[in-house]
Formats: sequence, C-alpha cells, structure tokens
Amino acid sequence: MRAHARVHEGVAIGDQVTLGDQSVVYPGVRIYPCKEVESGAQIHESLIWESRGTTRIFGKDGVLGLVNVDLTPEVALRFGAALGTALKRGARVVASRESAPAYRMIKRALISGLNSTGVLVADLRTLPAPVGKHLLKTQGYDAAFHVGAASTDPEAVQIRLFERPGIALSSSLQKEIEKHYTRQELRRVPFGDVASIAYPARARESYSSDLLSDLNVDAIHARGFRIVVDYGYSAGSYVLPLVLGPLGVEAVTAHAFESDAASGPVHLDETIQQAKRLVAAVSADFGAVFDRSAERIFLIDELGREVPPEQALLLYLRLISTTGRRGKVVVPINTTSQVEGLVGEGIEVVRTPISLPELTRTAAGEGVLFGGAVGGGYVFPEFLPAYDAIASLCKLLELLAPVQRPLSELVGELPRPTLIHKEVLCSWAQKGMVMRVLNERFSDANVDLRDGIKIFDDRGWAQVLPDPDEPLIHIYAEGGSEDASAELEEELRRIVTEVIEREEIGTRA
Repeated sequence: MRAHARVHEGVAIGDQVTLGDQSVVYPGVRIYPCKEVESGAQIHESLIWESRGTTRIFGKDGVLGLVNVDLTPEVALRFGAALGTALKRGARVVASRESAPAYRMIKRALISGLNSTGVLVADLRTLPAPVGKHLLKTQGYDAAFHVGAASTDPEAVQIRLFERPGIALSSSLQKEIEKHYTRQELRRVPFGDVASIAYPARARESYSSDLLSDLNVDAIHARGFRIVVDYGYSAGSYVLPLVLGPLGVEAVTAHAFESDAASGPVHLDETIQQAKRLVAAVSADFGAVFDRSAERIFLIDELGREVPPEQALLLYLRLISTTGRRGKVVVPINTTSQVEGLVGEGIEVVRTPISLPELTRTAAGEGVLFGGAVGGGYVFPEFLPAYDAIASLCKLLELLAPVQRPLSELVGELPRPTLIHKEVLCSWAQKGMVMRVLNERFSDANVDLRDGIKIFDDRGWAQVLPDPDEPLIHIYAEGGSEDASAELEEELRRIVTEVIEREEIGTRA
C-alpha cells in the first residue's frame, strides 16, 4: 500500500493489492487480492471481478470492458445516468447496437440510466454505428452511442459515443461524464419527468438516400463494378444493399448479419483471409471487409492480396488528389510524411493529435475533403464527419469509376512508407518522468509538442507518445530509408529505456 492512500475503517483488503497515491476507499468496500487502484481513484464499490479501480472510464475509442466483469448492467446503468447528467434535461440521444444478447443487455441498461435523468432515447435497435451518427447529424439529436464488439477481445463490449454533428465525443464532455460517474452525483428526475424511448422509422432508408445524393451515381453505374463485401456479421448488411442497388454494383457478399443468436464473435483476420479467397474465385474488381460496427474498412485487390492499411490510406489520398478538387485533408501527426508529397498542389495537409475526437472534430471543419488514419478508418465530412465503412466503400467506387485501372496497379505505384512503430513497457508512474527528460534533452531541437514529442532532424523524424490506456510508450520513427528509420527508432528507444531503468533503480533504493 502506498503512502497518502486513505482507507476508511472496516475495509477488507486482500494480499497483493496496490493502492495509488491519493486514492480513497470508502467504508464497507472490499478489495479482493491482486487488484490495482489507480492514483486519485475513489472506490465506492467492492472490487471483486474487476482487475483495476480507476479514475478513468474512457479509453482511446470509447468505453471498453469484459461483459459482466468490468462492464456489468449496474455499471452501464450508472454510466448512462452519468451521461444523462452531463446533458441537459430533455436532451435526446440516439442508441444503436450490434448483434448478440450481451450488447442488447448493456444497451438497455444504458437507456434506463438515461431515462432516469430525463433524457429521451431514440432506439435504432440493431443498426450499424454510422446510421446513428447520421441521424445525430440530420435530426439535431444531442448525442449518440453504439454498443458492440471490441476489436481487441471478442468477449469485451465497447461503447462508442458521439456528439454533433457525428464526431467522436470530446475530451471535455468525457471528463464531465467521468466526474458524475466517479462522484455519483447523478440527476434524478421525479415521476412525471422520466423520459421515454422512441423508435425512429426509416432511419436506414434516410441514410441511404442521403449517401446516394452525395455520390456520382451515373459514373459508378457506367463502370459496372463487381465487388466482394464481407460484412463480418455487421448490421451493415441491412444498409449497404439499399445503396449498391441504385449504383448498379454487383456484390458477392459473405457473413451478413442474421440474428442475435446466429453469429458469435469473429476475428477480423479470419474474415479478411476468407474474403481474399473469394475475390480471386469470382474475379471481382476488389474486395472490402467491414469491422463489426461497420466503421472501418479493409481492402483486397483483384489478385486476392490485402492492401496494407498504410497503403489504403495513401490510395484514398492519391485518388482524391486526381479529382482536381481543392481543400484540406486531415491525418494524425504520426502518419507517414509521404502524405505531403502525394497530394500535390491545391490540397493542404492538416495534422492532428493521435486522437479520434481530434481527428473527427478537425475533419468537420470548413473546406475539408477527407480525413483518415492507418487502421481502416476514413472520414468524408461532406456526408458524415465520422468513420463510416459504408460511405468509404461507396466513395472508393466513385473515385475508381473514371480511372479504369485495376486496384493492384494503383497500389503498386504508391510510395512504400518506411515508418516504424515500436512499444516499450513503462509503468504509469514513470511516463511523466520519461516525457520530462525528453523535453529537457531536446529543448533546443526542432520538435512538435502537439502529442507527446516529435523530433525532426536531417534523417527524418521520431516521436514518443505515452499510451493513454496501457502501461506502454509508443515510439514512431521515419527516415529516408528503412535503415534510417531503424536508426532513429533505436536511438530514441535507448534514451527511453535508460530513463525507465534509472527510475526503477532509484525506486528500489
């Protein structure tokens, strides 16, 4: 147990429990063995199944937890009430989910918490996340959430939250929700003010109609595409056919959403491998694989080869630059520097911190044509300033329609990034020390401090970024060659490792 932790009388604490500085454990709370309580956390409830007590609810992409372990119906109910408390009384929220009873359970608990604070919920039931975000943009709702699978663990539930006009939830609103959640300062409305649930009609038809109006339908129809679409059991299969039909696209599909019980957890790698074989078998122009929420898309060329995510991002940027349009494209700060040389004149590259809220908020600004990051997430803000696999696929069809060349040739002409990404284990307590040392050491160098520290020299650049969710530090490096990238990464990793080892020796002493 660390100093400064306050443990009130009557608390039973098992062996191997770590309490952080300034953490508070309230009366009657029991903490089972092998648990960790973060610094500053206020523990109102017993830690039995959870691995950790924390002050933070949100991760890099929403709220994540194992079903009935970290994320229970009780937790979801309280989280929904905290979200409702952060919003105004009478606010309206859009809810959607993926298949499987676990997602339905968490969504209904969230809705109950929101209703208890006087917030009305428009329940889309089982529809992909982009449809809820589109409704948020077009119908003036105050927020939206989507309950579905996590990409890292098939048994984990992920709650993604959005605000107007469909962008990821801002850090300020996240902190407001976390404040109400941890302090349990929740608004409770009287009997007559408890809000209701609405069931919007024709939400997917409205989404499809608006998307079609944003596309060059004639050009796509004239090209006569044949594609493979692997839905990955997402509810995107409820929506995409409404768009592909009017576009005249022949689609060979796999793993469409069927029912709550029919589809279990599926790994993205498995669906990509199956789609690669299917593309070659049916002689498709290309293939597209959706993630479970239909937010991210992964491409396969006509030869049945997966297009690496970093190449897919460059492909979109190259195709957009050939349209002759002028405007801005938005990418994270750790994206390859080859972006600037690829887009050409008339297009400005805007770089943001490595954060989905920052990326989508910037993409929603004036004059932005496109936003994207390595990992299959792309934003076409003229339609929706959010990740949307359905819109990304349709926009790719529009961009490819006048080109009349196979996808493999287009990808083969793209530059090959030499960007390296490595991870270094680093405890939460040591992250601050590492960043302080780096800032002092490179105080006179050419640096960018928008996110972590990014250092430039004649060989290229390297960036150090603490992970917000895990005890890790990320190191990115890109030089003019693979050898230069490796050299930059090794130099920075050595500095980071030395600081961590020196701090560990000082702690033991």
